[in-house]
Amino acid sequence: MRNKIAVIFVIIITSSTFAQDYRNYMNNGQKNYEAEKYQDAAEQFHQAEVLNPDDPKASFNYGASLYKSDDFAKAAEKFSQTAGTANDELKSAAYYDLGNSLFKGQDYANAMEAYKAALINDPSMQEAKFNYELSKIRLEQQQQQQQEQNDECDKDNQEKQDQQQQNQEQKEQQEKQEQPEQEKSEQQQQEQNQQQQDQQGEQDKQNQQQQKPKKGEMSEKEAQELLEAFKEDEKEIQKKLKKVVIRSGSRRDW
Repeated sequence: MRNKIAVIFVIIITSSTFAQDYRNYMNNGQKNYEAEKYQDAAEQFHQAEVLNPDDPKASFNYGASLYKSDDFAKAAEKFSQTAGTANDELKSAAYYDLGNSLFKGQDYANAMEAYKAALINDPSMQEAKFNYELSKIRLEQQQQQQQEQNDECDKDNQEKQDQQQQNQEQKEQQEKQEQPEQEKSEQQQQEQNQQQQDQQGEQDKQNQQQQKPKKGEMSEKEAQELLEAFKEDEKEIQKKLKKVVIRSGSRRDW
């Protein structure tokens, strides 16, 4: 970028104190600017601007010092202010330096507009033509870079979505694999329970068969009942026998 910052130094000869202070600030600003003490120069030109805010020369020089101090945003503000109040050559220079400040801030689209305004006021300004074309190229590069970043961001987002989808599919597949195993386990448990029930039933059947008396035999219960009945009969028989008196020496033939 062709960088050409113009500084306008004005010496006003007047007897008033106001004019003397203004001249001192402008002169001190010039000295500091030439000594590359740009921040000091900016302060001096700012004081001059405060004394005479309607004078575009003080704001222009203030903007030039800010530019040299790398405060491009503030410099652009001052150059824009100057362009709104200056006439003729100073207006064209203000637009040109406004374009330079915007260019430094990578605001290439607005820089192009500022250079265009400078050319409208001074079509012979070759630096403005060159910087206009350079801003156009930089803007295209910037847009291309932004597009690539957007594409890369979209790619990253798509990869994340694909990974999430893959993880979800793997999870679902795993659940499908685990489900038959669970069903199989439940079926095995049911079969085991049924087998145990069958075994218990078989055991009960065998026990019943063992307890059941053979043909012609009494069961244990029947034998117990019969024994109890015999005991009752025996009591009756004993009672009857007590009533019979057998004489001594007698014998009965049976």
